[in-house]
Amino acid sequence: MKLSIITLTYNKLGYTKKYIESLYRYTEDFELIIVDNGSTDGTVEYLQSLPDVKLILNNENQGFSKGNNQGIEIAEGEYLGFLNNDILLYPNWFKACEKVFQKENAGFVSPRHINPHYDNTNEKKYIKYFQEFKYSSPYEKSFDECVFSCVITKRKVLNTIGVFDEAFFPAFFEDNDLKYRAVESGYGIYVTNEAGFFHFGSVTSVKHSQNMEKNRAYYYSKHPFAEYLSISGAEKFQLQRMAKQFKVFPLNKIYAFHLLMIKLVNRLKKGLR
Repeated sequence: MKLSIITLTYNKLGYTKKYIESLYRYTEDFELIIVDNGSTDGTVEYLQSLPDVKLILNNENQGFSKGNNQGIEIAEGEYLGFLNNDILLYPNWFKACEKVFQKENAGFVSPRHINPHYDNTNEKKYIKYFQEFKYSSPYEKSFDECVFSCVITKRKVLNTIGVFDEAFFPAFFEDNDLKYRAVESGYGIYVTNEAGFFHFGSVTSVKHSQNMEKNRAYYYSKHPFAEYLSISGAEKFQLQRMAKQFKVFPLNKIYAFHLLMIKLVNRLKKGLR
């Protein structure tokens, strides 16, 4: 089995049905693992009717990190995909991601994110809409544009950096934490320009937005230099608001030295084995 796809569900049956249809239309050679976090709207009954699906049923919402970790435990694929249930996929999306892994030491690769909150399109026209974009390269490094609404990694990457940190509950910043840990281990974070995906936009996590600030604080307590992996002005502002003293230090240079020391320590460890 080349690809294991892990998807979490928590109600929103209509979106899940659209996602499943899109997944099977545009994806080949995969196993589907669905972790339901306590749905009560008929989602469970629908999932039980699907053939050849590995289904994990939680009695209550275990959160994004734990749900994905449950899926990882039973996944058999060389590649692992973490896909939301409120997205629609693009033809050959996985092959486009796989190309990057074949050429680069990639940790995570995501297709381009099409979101109606930011883009002037809709679900009926999203494929044509993306086809009109012209990029200068087939893929590029991007910490921010690689999003966990639809992302691919390899099992060997998780064997190196570990799985989701379940302290990020119920959602938000667990994705950045994994990407940061991948970068510290020498992996690149990429987005492919040869495929996109349509995201309806936070339909399952919108009720948990009050936890964002708590998880943001935890993320920066783990990775105080994480600002310098991100081009997001909002993230820079939040870090400065939380730790104003950081403004007076040349953190970009300190962070570069920090990464260099990590690489040297890792090389020493490998030499001692």
